[in-house]
Amino acid sequence: MRFAVSLSSLTFLMVVGCSPQPEIDVEAERDALMSADRAWSEAYSASDSPADVFAAQFVDDGSLLPPDAPLARGKEAIHAAITGLEAMPGFSVTWAPDAADVGSGGDLGFTKGSYEIKMDSPEGPVTINGKYLTIWKKQADGTWLVTADMFNANGPPTPQT
Repeated sequence: MRFAVSLSSLTFLMVVGCSPQPEIDVEAERDALMSADRAWSEAYSASDSPADVFAAQFVDDGSLLPPDAPLARGKEAIHAAITGLEAMPGFSVTWAPDAADVGSGGDLGFTKGSYEIKMDSPEGPVTINGKYLTIWKKQADGTWLVTADMFNANGPPTPQT
């Protein structure tokens, strides 16, 4: 009997494992990620509550990996980190993706791009240009949410002209 159960289990696993997987339209998913990233940036820039918009784009246990700061895990910590940035005098940020890719399973992908931060420093207004990498996870409803976001500067801040 034990052998029969094991043979049945093995047969089931082989059938499930060898079943054809749904075809993933990778190009369409890349386009969806680029659109999601652009929409996120636009919503953030247009919002009266940008930290709310920023944190809402993350999965519940998502992570923000800012430069020179601790990891922020979870929407509450991400919201607090962005609120801290937003509180800096003269702070503004814009970003734009320049590429996206999706894994063969169609449920994980990434966008990468560039950002520009403007803020006031003791010496006057400065601009920080940098790059970012965002990991996205496709949700059951077909939308994409951020699971991890990481960014860093290309160099030191430069004075605004």
